[in-house]
Amino acid sequence: MKAAQRQFLWTVDGIPGGFASKSGGEITSDATKVWDGGSLTPDVIASPPEVGDITLTRPYDPENHQELLTSLIAKVGQMRVTISGQPLSGDMRAVRGASPRVYPNALLIGVREPESDASSGDAADFELTFAVGSAG
Repeated sequence: MKAAQRQFLWTVDGIPGGFASKSGGEITSDATKVWDGGSLTPDVIASPPEVGDITLTRPYDPENHQELLTSLIAKVGQMRVTISGQPLSGDMRAVRGASPRVYPNALLIGVREPESDASSGDAADFELTFAVGSAG
């Protein structure tokens, strides 16, 4: 059975609750082609893998999140956390045998407070962006 995007639970150590969406975290490696003199095909050399920045988003509740956001803004560029993502089944339970994706020692590099628009009824949300060194 295929999974929906909602079937993941993303958490950050030290921040209570889960996040509604995650973007980024792709693992990539640059490659260079090296040609030996007279060769018709190159050797391909890869750089060490890198993990892209991760952005986590959560619906904003002013009663529960404003104090947290104020605290996090003061910690941008300093706070290190572990981010975990767990795939869930259709009934929102952890998938048996699936290990969570863990990003240790992630550095908080950005906080986006909720957008505001007096004519909108859309849900307000906030984002946290983390620089990530590795994934496990």
